[in-house]
Amino acid sequence: MKPETKYKGSIKLSAIGDALGWITEFEKNTLSLKEKFGTERIDKFYSWKKSVGGRFYGFIDNINAGSYSDDTQLLLAVARSIKNDGSLDHNYFAKIELPNWLDYARGGGRTVKTAADKISRKSVKWYNNFYNFKVNGINYDYKNSGANGAAMRVLPIALANIGDEEKIKEEIFCNSIITHGHPRAILGAMLYGYAINQIIMYRPEDFNWDKYITQIGTDFQNKFKLSFLDKIEIREWLKEWNKSNDKPFQEVYEGTLVETQNQLRFIFQSIKQDLTVKETLSKLGCFNNETKGSGIATVVAGIYLAAKFKEKPLDAVIEAVNAIGSDTDSIAAFAGGLIGGLHGQNIIPEKWKLVQDNEYLEKIAEDLLAISENRYVEQKKTAYTNNKLLNNPSNDDFRNEEIIEFIPLGIGKITAIERQPTLTKGKYNLLINAQFENGQSILVSKIFNNKNEDIKIEITSFKDTLLNLASNKLKPEVITLLKKYINKNEITDDLYNLLLEIIKNN
Repeated sequence: MKPETKYKGSIKLSAIGDALGWITEFEKNTLSLKEKFGTERIDKFYSWKKSVGGRFYGFIDNINAGSYSDDTQLLLAVARSIKNDGSLDHNYFAKIELPNWLDYARGGGRTVKTAADKISRKSVKWYNNFYNFKVNGINYDYKNSGANGAAMRVLPIALANIGDEEKIKEEIFCNSIITHGHPRAILGAMLYGYAINQIIMYRPEDFNWDKYITQIGTDFQNKFKLSFLDKIEIREWLKEWNKSNDKPFQEVYEGTLVETQNQLRFIFQSIKQDLTVKETLSKLGCFNNETKGSGIATVVAGIYLAAKFKEKPLDAVIEAVNAIGSDTDSIAAFAGGLIGGLHGQNIIPEKWKLVQDNEYLEKIAEDLLAISENRYVEQKKTAYTNNKLLNNPSNDDFRNEEIIEFIPLGIGKITAIERQPTLTKGKYNLLINAQFENGQSILVSKIFNNKNEDIKIEITSFKDTLLNLASNKLKPEVITLLKKYINKNEITDDLYNLLLEIIKNN
């Protein structure tokens, strides 16, 4: 099998897993799937709706079938940060890609969004983005951020450096600490990079699940020894990490190595004993609110699914997508990246080829392969133009089909504009869809005041907003009754706010 087929399979199936898993990420049970999509099991793309931005200032995101989330957005941001030699421009990722991602982030956990916000401080460098924040009185510390927000974006690093385990490990470590400080996040990301590096070497007919997992787990402590801690930036990072901490980083890291190796041993036994997917993911902690997003548990879950379903690889993604209550999009993306690296893109069914930005995903895969083979020719970057910038728009003066620029994606065209009122009177959300010449598409949102009556704004009607939200919250028979009611009655501001509050709290 040609390497190009494997690279495209890995990148595309990672995005496909993300897009499918995003549909189920916030569902409570199969009954809610049945009510919304007419099925209890998701195995294809659907258009759907999601309430974004909170109760008072939020909007309804109308998500097209095949759309991917922050997992793939940040994966692409990392891919654009890789230099000709396979190393990362960490400063570029930290100071350009990451903060500007906040303008078009779709999904995204609290940790990575906070990190993206904090890294924009002038005094902060890529290796000292330490932060603290409080939510509902609970303090969150960078040093304790052990979720999978790093692992979900590092696939391009592995693909750009296939065969060089030490370089993959070091580059992933450095990229991970830009946003996450706990060894669970860092080791989980390095583990995924290593797993990709190993699986892509196999021919599908030669793949043996027990050999693969054993290969990953053997000599684990030495394999994931951090041999680059004397690097100047990492020394500074370690010094800061170890301040005011009960245990030094190295001690916490070594404990995480043991934890991870035990989880690898468990999935080996799980496949051997033919335990169910639900039982296995449960024992990994994938359904526990405190551990479901763990950088270790979710990556190990992806490895487990790719290994278990080697004969029916697409089932690895589908099982992850339908593990309701887990971090479905990330686990499905991990499983997708692995099975794609093993089996290549030819296993992708027609119904999955509608994933967002499919051609751009192919181009990224081709570039990563070229980098890994030392034949990549860097393309000339688009010079700054006089086109209107879409980054953090300060005015609502955009028009459909307008040519715009977005840093760092370059030149693009606006493909749709929508304005939605908020529950807070006198404000609205401006939603702009844009397609860029490089192949990526994004949705930018910004809240504006609507107090000047001289400004004529065609805002999405109150009725449309209510029905959009209801379609994602209420049962079909209740939606029918709501339609009849709002079509017969005038929707005043007070009635709109009351109905909106009832629907959101349903």
